[in-house]
Amino acid sequence: MSDNLLKIRRRLSSVTATRKITNAMELVSSSKLTKKRRMLENVVDYAKMVEAICLECLKSVSEEEEENFPLLLTHPNSSKTLYVVITSSLGLCGGYNFNLIKYLNSILKEGDEVVMIGTKGLKKIEVDNVGIDKSFLDISDKFTFNKVQKLEQKLSEVYTNGEYNKVTLVYTAYKNALTFIPTSFSLLPFIPQKDENYQIDYPPIFCPNSNEVFSLLIPKYLDSVLYEKIAEALVSEEASRRNAMENATDNADELIDELQITYNKARQASITSQITEIVSGRLEED
Repeated sequence: MSDNLLKIRRRLSSVTATRKITNAMELVSSSKLTKKRRMLENVVDYAKMVEAICLECLKSVSEEEEENFPLLLTHPNSSKTLYVVITSSLGLCGGYNFNLIKYLNSILKEGDEVVMIGTKGLKKIEVDNVGIDKSFLDISDKFTFNKVQKLEQKLSEVYTNGEYNKVTLVYTAYKNALTFIPTSFSLLPFIPQKDENYQIDYPPIFCPNSNEVFSLLIPKYLDSVLYEKIAEALVSEEASRRNAMENATDNADELIDELQITYNKARQASITSQITEIVSGRLEED
């Protein structure tokens, strides 16, 4: 009986130690989540503003003038799609990476290529003959705007060269603290989407003209979109990690309660057995 009590006590001690770790990680993730949500909120308005101005410029671009903007053109001779996939480089974030890669495998086809952000997505692509670019794996580590600009320049260059039919972002959209949805966003060819909830209060004045401004704004728009989507993916990752650690802590609490009850029952049975032995020995002496 004493051996059984010792095993339960060791298990209880182990689960309690694990519970302290998961609870600490939950608190750390909650703090990081607050900072990353603030970062996302700061960039969303800027991205919407740049997109709205681009739409104003696009209204004055005729079909003949579209040839002056290579990022507006399609490449029907190429059937390849370049996917920019935003996964995490750290674990302990529940089904965040699994759900994203599952979604990616459902839309990939042979011959497509992938620019992978984050190491957790490597070696999990199930479609054959898919090239993977690993040069931007660490872009989310110490995330900065300069890293995003380098990625944008690379994507614009390969698309302008006609290597791909389109460039698509695959990331996890943040809906709320409990809901994160793997989704895709068409980055190139450049087709800005009008946001009905965002309006420019005063029509912009273009100098020297709207086409000149448009050519300068396209890279800014792509930078802002990439930064926004990566920031949103980072928020989703941290929220998923916080939820995973919260669930682990709750499970540890339940297990501790069960082990404590089991330990108390075993200890009570041990004491009862010892009392019975003492009483039986006394009766035999009498």
